[in-house]
Amino acid sequence: MIFQASTIGEIAQEILEHRQTFYVHSIFKKGFNIVNGDQTIIFIGSDENGAFPFGITVDHQTRSQLLANISLNQQIRVTANSLFINDGCQLVWRNQPVHTSSVESEIDLALLIGNITTYNFSEYDQGDFPYLKMQQIINVLKKDDKAEVEQSLRYLIGRGQGLTPSGDDILTGTLFVHFMNPFILDQNLEIIRQLIKEPLTTLVATTFLKSALKGLFSSKILVLQHKPTVYHMNKLLEVGSSSGKDTLYGIFVASTLRSGTYE
Repeated sequence: MIFQASTIGEIAQEILEHRQTFYVHSIFKKGFNIVNGDQTIIFIGSDENGAFPFGITVDHQTRSQLLANISLNQQIRVTANSLFINDGCQLVWRNQPVHTSSVESEIDLALLIGNITTYNFSEYDQGDFPYLKMQQIINVLKKDDKAEVEQSLRYLIGRGQGLTPSGDDILTGTLFVHFMNPFILDQNLEIIRQLIKEPLTTLVATTFLKSALKGLFSSKILVLQHKPTVYHMNKLLEVGSSSGKDTLYGIFVASTLRSGTYE
């Protein structure tokens, strides 16, 4: 069986050019992750949670067929054109459309804030990420104080449960706002790059943060740069058990602080 990918992310395409051997890392209803010896992840699956810069999207029928042919730790061979799932199943990745992942323009910040402030984020005040704590962390990211910046980032990165802990999703949302309306000092972005080389969080969360540091985001996040509507925010909320809301909260905190809404 030969299947065709629908689209491919620019990071995934770049990685596959090296034709390294991959293994099945984790399996979900909507797809699966594969990982190489460099601990680099590619997601293969349908796009209910968005199209990822490190992902290959397939239609639902193809997803079902691929899931039926994989198991954990299964070897995936990469050629110049295809991923060989097994001897009888391959996925063609070459010459497929590359989906846009990068932030390209400044957002209508007033519209974003007008819509995002209709959401209730009060639950975060009862946990590890209250608004005032996040306000402090985001303000630190504007400062030239390596020790304080590193301390704040170590508080965020890896804090929470699941494949993408809440702190990492909040940081991803914060980085999205930064790349539309820069406020984080370059040296502090470099501190994030160095910290995610440490075993502070999950491999999947590290993959999202690496992408975010390049200004590359999933389509569910990226759409908010042009269409920061309640409809698209609700679509982001549907991602994962709490991942979408954590990301939206990061966008909320960073955007309202940038505008002075709650200062």
